[in-house]
Amino acid sequence: MPRWNLSDTTESKIRSYSLMLAAAIMLYEYLNGDTSTQYPAMYMCIFVFPAVYFTNSIQEKYFPLIMEYVQAARLVSIFMTLSSFMIWCYTTYIRLSAPAISSHGLYLQ
Repeated sequence: MPRWNLSDTTESKIRSYSLMLAAAIMLYEYLNGDTSTQYPAMYMCIFVFPAVYFTNSIQEKYFPLIMEYVQAARLVSIFMTLSSFMIWCYTTYIRLSAPAISSHGLYLQ
């Protein structure tokens, strides 16, 4: 399994920036979100926690016997976080770039 030997300050910066981004996305979804964009945002927020908290020091301290499995769970969480973020960006772009339906079009449906 690949291991990143990042310093504690670098990992804490990555952790704080990713959690602030997740909080900002959830605030945006709360204020003016849609069902099509809320699901990827929620999945991203669910998977961001194991992705940022299963650091090497946490793995060595709390999971010394199963470090390979925890590293695999962290890699899957990172992949799911990034893919959910990309899906959220795409669905948000599609939702914001779609033209508004005129009131005449609403009554014809």
